[in-house]
Amino acid sequence: MNKKTLTGPATLRDVAAAAGVDVSTVSRVLQNKGRVGAETRARILSTAERLGYQGNPVARALKTARSSTILMVVPQIENPIFASAIISAEIEARRCGYALLVAYDQGGTGGKIIEDISRSSMIEGVIIASYDDDERMRQTLASTDRPHVIINRVLPGDANCVAMDTRSAARIGTRHLIDLGHRRIGHLAGRLGRFNGESRRRGWAEAMEEAGLEASDDLVAEAGYDPDRVPAGVDALLGAGVTAIHAATLLTGAAAIARLHSRGLRVPDDVSVVTMHDDLLARVVYPDVTTVALPTEEMGRVAVQRIVGLIEGGATGEGVVLLPPGDLVVRSSAAPPSS
Repeated sequence: MNKKTLTGPATLRDVAAAAGVDVSTVSRVLQNKGRVGAETRARILSTAERLGYQGNPVARALKTARSSTILMVVPQIENPIFASAIISAEIEARRCGYALLVAYDQGGTGGKIIEDISRSSMIEGVIIASYDDDERMRQTLASTDRPHVIINRVLPGDANCVAMDTRSAARIGTRHLIDLGHRRIGHLAGRLGRFNGESRRRGWAEAMEEAGLEASDDLVAEAGYDPDRVPAGVDALLGAGVTAIHAATLLTGAAAIARLHSRGLRVPDDVSVVTMHDDLLARVVYPDVTTVALPTEEMGRVAVQRIVGLIEGGATGEGVVLLPPGDLVVRSSAAPPSS
C-alpha cells in the first residue's frame, strides 16, 4: 500500500496494515507510549510518513486538552499580501502539527473575534494583522491570554512582531522611476499615520530627497487600502502634474492603472506606475506591473514558527523580525517620461 492508492486520509489501520503490525502497536509508537522494538518502531514511523498519516486533531484535543489550533485574524482576505501570507502560514502550521483557523476582522472587531472564537474553540495562539491604530491594537491583544504574534506591522513595545521592510521597498521602486528620468513622482499612499502607510511614504520621500527632488505634500494622495478611493487620489496627483505614480500596494496600483485608462491616459506612455508586492494580479493587468517583490510567504511562515515556539516553550525569539524586500521586477507599466 502507498499514499497514492488511498482514497482518503490515511488511518491507523492503514498504517498498521502497511507496516505488518496491529493497530495497538501503531498507536503506542505514535503516542510514544509503551515498549516497542527499535526495528518495529522505525518501520511504523517510516510507514506513517510515507502514507502521510496525521492524527485526528479533535481526538487529540479531547485526550490532551490541547487543540493544536492557531487563530489567524486578518483585515482583508482579498488583499494579495494577506492571501499569500495565509497560504504559507497554513502550510507551515500543518508541517508543525497544527491547524490554522482564519477569521476576517471587518475593522476594529479583532478583539471581539478573538473573544468569541476563544469561547467556542480551544485556540492555543493568535496571529493577527490589523489596520487599527496602536492603542486599539493593544486593546485587541488584551482580549486574550493566548500567546500572540503580530504580522505586517511593528507595534511599539511588543517584541512578537513579524513585518516586512516596505520602507526600503518604496525606496527601491521610487528610485527606479527616478532612474527612468521622472522628476514629478506622486505617492499613492496607504493609511498615513499607521506603520505601513508611514513606512512607505518615508521610503518614497527618502528616494526623492536623495535625488534632490521635491517630496511635497501635493505629491502625496492617501488612498488607504481601498480601491474605491484610488480614482480621487489619482486625479489629485494628476492635478499636481505627476508623470509617474508610486503606489503603496499592488491592489491600489492596479486600480490606479484602471483609473488612468478611464481618463484616456496611456500607461506608461503618459504616466508610469510602480508598486510593491509581486503576485498574479501584477501579471494579469494591462500593462503588467513593475513592482518590488515582498516576502509575504516568508512572513506567514515565520509568524507560525514564532507562535509555535511561544505555545510549546514560551520562546520569544530574537525580538521584532523585519524581513527585507525582494528584487525589483521590471515589467511594462513604467518607462521614461515622454518628451
